[in-house]
Amino acid sequence: MSACPTCEQDVRPFWPTCRSCGALLMAPPAPVAPIGAPVETPAPGADEQFFAPTVLQPITQLPPSAPAPSPTSVRGKVAAAVLVAAFVVAAGATAWFTVRPGVSPKAATPTVLAPRAPTAGLPTSLSVIVRVEAESARHTALQTIEATGNADLPTLANAQPDYQWVAGNQPSSGPKDVSVAQSGNVVTIAVDASSHDVCAFGQWSPETAPLYVTMAHVPTCAAVDAPSAGWSTEPGGAGSDLPDDAAG
Repeated sequence: MSACPTCEQDVRPFWPTCRSCGALLMAPPAPVAPIGAPVETPAPGADEQFFAPTVLQPITQLPPSAPAPSPTSVRGKVAAAVLVAAFVVAAGATAWFTVRPGVSPKAATPTVLAPRAPTAGLPTSLSVIVRVEAESARHTALQTIEATGNADLPTLANAQPDYQWVAGNQPSSGPKDVSVAQSGNVVTIAVDASSHDVCAFGQWSPETAPLYVTMAHVPTCAAVDAPSAGWSTEPGGAGSDLPDDAAG
């Protein structure tokens, strides 16, 4: 039994109202919300939070991570980088030694090379190869001049069309390019090596045997630049050339 909060008369727990004064003994029902109206849900109390349902947060889609590079691809990239760096260094070194002053062979002091007998067999040194090449071309050019008996450029071109014959004040530009000058009855020629560091000079006249001199580091390989000393009857060149004119 309990007492009515209004008249304090005894009432039973299941009575909805007091039978003495008619007071309401139960909490009034909550009003019914109209259809479509938002329903407010009270936040759970401190003692109810443990049992409150978990609130699900929306899942954020992250972009897929890039796959880890394989050891093979890493080694390939490293090797490519090393090759590029090596190429850059080599190109830079080549450019430096090509353009920096004081290292060009043409800037060195002109030097008369010692006479050489015709080389037998195949030379293995690059310096010997370029010298033999220029001296062999010189030998053939002098034989052409000896056969024609003059230094007329059209005549020489007709007799030996494999060579380019130029005036003596023009430098030779390679083993097949012959600079020709004549003073009296003496014809002087100059033949440049493919390295452009060796110039093979030759002289012919009807009264004497051909003379030869080979120089290194000459500024220009032109017939008019022939030296006044160092001449020899040793033709040099390759042993497969025609017999030495001096011995004939």
